[in-house]
Amino acid sequence: MNVRLVLFLGLLTVGADCAAQTVKPTEGRFRAGDDLRWAAPDWDDRDWERRGLLDTPDTTAVLWGRFRLQLDGSTEAPGLLVAGAAAREVYWDGVLLGRTGQVGTDRESEVAGPLDAVFALPDSLATPGDHVIAIRFSTFRRPPRASGLLLNIQVLDLKAAATTLPWTFLAPLVFLGGFLLIALYYGVLYASDRTRTPYLLTSLLCLVVAGLLVAESWRSVVGYPYDLHGVRLALINGLTWAVGVLMAATFAVQFAVPRGRWIVAGLGLVAAIVLLATSDHETGTFAVFALALAVALGLTGRAVMRRQPGAALALGGVLICALSLLAAGRDFMEGAFFPAFGALLAGLLTSLGLQTRDQWRRHEAALAAAARLEAELLKKHLQPHFLMNSLASVIEWVERDPSQGVQALEALADELRALGEVSGETTIPMRRELALCRSHLRVMSFRHDVQLELDAEGVDPSRPIPPAVIHTLIENAVTHNAYASGSVTLTLHEEVQEGRRRLTLRTPLASSTATVGPEGGGLRYVRARLEEAMPGQWALASSVEDDAWVTRIDLPA
Repeated sequence: MNVRLVLFLGLLTVGADCAAQTVKPTEGRFRAGDDLRWAAPDWDDRDWERRGLLDTPDTTAVLWGRFRLQLDGSTEAPGLLVAGAAAREVYWDGVLLGRTGQVGTDRESEVAGPLDAVFALPDSLATPGDHVIAIRFSTFRRPPRASGLLLNIQVLDLKAAATTLPWTFLAPLVFLGGFLLIALYYGVLYASDRTRTPYLLTSLLCLVVAGLLVAESWRSVVGYPYDLHGVRLALINGLTWAVGVLMAATFAVQFAVPRGRWIVAGLGLVAAIVLLATSDHETGTFAVFALALAVALGLTGRAVMRRQPGAALALGGVLICALSLLAAGRDFMEGAFFPAFGALLAGLLTSLGLQTRDQWRRHEAALAAAARLEAELLKKHLQPHFLMNSLASVIEWVERDPSQGVQALEALADELRALGEVSGETTIPMRRELALCRSHLRVMSFRHDVQLELDAEGVDPSRPIPPAVIHTLIENAVTHNAYASGSVTLTLHEEVQEGRRRLTLRTPLASSTATVGPEGGGLRYVRARLEEAMPGQWALASSVEDDAWVTRIDLPA
């Protein structure tokens, strides 16, 4: 009795390729219509349409295909593999081996069967010599983007193929576990430090690659009816697009590429057009990976030229993946992609580790510098010179106007108290920074008998800022400008655009020749505080513009 086997794709593909004595026809003959006599091995099919094995008719109908092959008797346990996007009845020399689904005359009567099936050949049929395989097809449930009827047809050694089956599943499971662990690890790292965007992108990239591995393995591990083949291919196309875009985005962010988001957006658009315009699945995914790797080569190559930490290792991983793509061609996804991507990922993770190490060292140095400068800043405000001048001003106001003298003393106490409260913090809300600045301006107003004010309308009071940064800039401005009597207004403006936040402080110059002076301890404190709170993500620039000294600080939004 003939036995029909539906096996995992690991046996059907990898196992079939590894098994000895695999035999497959090179072409077939096809005819639309339906006649069971066409299963006979001696039927005259010379007037049938002649096509290559995989160049089968692209039609929705009932039709037959006939294939010839020769066995030499060396196969110990022969089986016939038939994989295709159709319901099928398979005949060997006129004998029905089995069915996949139910061949029907319309969509309602057809039942979609497994995409892949292997039929064991009894010894009475697997004799040496010429044989005829006849297949009755119906394709009323064929997916819209599925091309042709057959994906594969061949005779293979079931015993030899079965020995490869455990290894077929082992590699995908190992890669899947590795990708998921890396995704989880970098996801946790990002959750603990939301400023490390490369960690988030790396986690998402590994998660999507794990999804792509599952989609690729779906056919081998679970199997599915042929009418779901288009769903799986669409899922693979979407995940392939996501892998390419996330890979480019990760390198663009990691190496701070200017206009990186536009490069990634352009890649995503072109890759989507390629996938939608290409009817052949393998060609489309190959083109998308080629585009993504070309962009990744450009991004990492630029980083190498700029001597950025870890860039050479990242470039090496991308090169290995690109060379694997060129060597495998359209079959890249069949076996080369996941090991090649593993090499790319190794380069990416090593470069991330080197960058993290360098950022940590800079962070530690910034902490030490900030602590030292913070102590100097507090000492400056507590030193006898500052206190004596401020107290002298208070005494003068008490003698002249006691109520004003009390206010001057309260302003000095408020500033010193606020400085003490924020000195140990990494960042504080902008409202506390503005309160500290206004306390200082009140003290200096009493000291210089000038009405000093800060206009910060439109500044978000909830956004974070390292403590005493704006305060130090304002102190520099007031110290280096001998403002005359009257009223002086300093302005602070905030602008958020394209993920960046810019703070602009304008301090009027007391005269056309006045300047804020060279960089001293105050600006060194500002730079150290910014590096401590936002390592490598800030910029500070100052210049004279018209009649004001303008300082701009760029921060992440």
